[in-house]
Amino acid sequence: MSRPPHRRVSRILLYDERDAVLLMLTASPLLSTPVIRWLTPGGGVEPHETHHDGAVRELFEETGLVVDNLGEPIWTIHGQSEFADGSVQTTYAEFFRTRTTRFDPVNDNWMDNEHIDITGIRWWTADELEQSGELFAPLNLPDLIRAHAL
Repeated sequence: MSRPPHRRVSRILLYDERDAVLLMLTASPLLSTPVIRWLTPGGGVEPHETHHDGAVRELFEETGLVVDNLGEPIWTIHGQSEFADGSVQTTYAEFFRTRTTRFDPVNDNWMDNEHIDITGIRWWTADELEQSGELFAPLNLPDLIRAHAL
C-alpha cells in the first residue's frame, strides 16, 4: 500500500453538556505494532482543505454531527507512525473543540476501513479515562480535556 510520507490530521474534542468528550476505540491494524486505543474523532486533511475544513468534514463523516465553525486550533502535535509494510509516515495534527448536546453518533458516512478500524464509541470524562486502564492518545488527553473545556 502506498501512502504519502507526511499526513496532515485534524482532531476534535467534542464536549457534551457534562464535559465528557466523544472518543472512538480504534484497532489500527496496519501499524507495525497494532495498537487498540481511544482517539478523538478526526482524520486526514485532504490536499485542498484547511485543517479547520478537514475537522468539520471528519466530524460529520465520523459522527453525523454538522458544525460550521470550530474556531481556532487549541493544540498541535507532531508524530510518526510505522506500518507493517515497513513504511514510515510523519504526522502533524491540529486539535479543535466544540460543544454539543450528547447524542448517539451514526456511522452512515464511514469509509470502508473505518468499519474495520473503529470498534467502539463512547463519551468519557477526563476522570473516567484516567481511571479506566484503557489506552488513549495522545497520552495527555485527560489534561487536554480538562484544560480546554468550554
